[in-house]
Amino acid sequence: MKLHGLTIEQKMVWERDGFLVLDGFLSDNEIKFHNEQMDEAFRKLDESGKVNPETGQLSNVQQVCGVIEYGESFVKLMENHRMMQILRDLMGDSFVMIDNEALIKPPQKESHTNWHRDTNTLLHVNEKAVPLMVKVFYFLSDVHYDGGCLAFLPGSVHMANEKLPKCEKQEEMPGHVRMNVKAGTAVIFHGYTYHSALNNFTDHTRRSLIYNYGNPMLRAWPGYEPSEELKVTAHTPLRKMLLGMKPWFADAGAFKEEEAKVDTQ
Repeated sequence: MKLHGLTIEQKMVWERDGFLVLDGFLSDNEIKFHNEQMDEAFRKLDESGKVNPETGQLSNVQQVCGVIEYGESFVKLMENHRMMQILRDLMGDSFVMIDNEALIKPPQKESHTNWHRDTNTLLHVNEKAVPLMVKVFYFLSDVHYDGGCLAFLPGSVHMANEKLPKCEKQEEMPGHVRMNVKAGTAVIFHGYTYHSALNNFTDHTRRSLIYNYGNPMLRAWPGYEPSEELKVTAHTPLRKMLLGMKPWFADAGAFKEEEAKVDTQ
């Protein structure tokens, strides 16, 4: 098995659990930089008078939906070289950006969602199971145990809907694990993995940048379509692929230019 960004052990964890936790993915300088860029994005949204698309509005959180429209730094994070290699191991050689956002979960707020899957679709390509979508969270703040954690039910990616356990309160889900992680952690999960955002019972704010990648048959969700201004900046095969501008389905060509850059560094 040829892997581009994962170890064999990490791929086995992914196959077993339906999610991966990558500690220290972002450096301290990157955390500081992206937090500053995130604050600037919220400022621009407030000053513009725009509202987030109806398809992306959540309660009890603050959002900038389509955050890649608010600065080149967010676009570059969308195409982060290391993450692209990891996603090749999980999704194949072609995928697109279907939604993205900056999200702040304020202190002492109930959750904006309950236990769910992001998709009920299981996909097979060339007789191989592949995710319809994979979501990446970059945490820009420490997340405390009761601080509104992203939570997963490990192994639920293999469970039929009728086999999923039920609970009255989100925190009572049997067998769940919480992403009470350090700032700089990247968390990646399969769209079929059962997950939730828990209640924030602390006085701490949870900050994250979220990117959702989909199979190339998909395109950006309504309200998240890349602008013409953003498409003009798409001078590389990789960016064109991610913005849904080219119909790649099983072609590694989008990565050849990026790999050449890395080889010469």
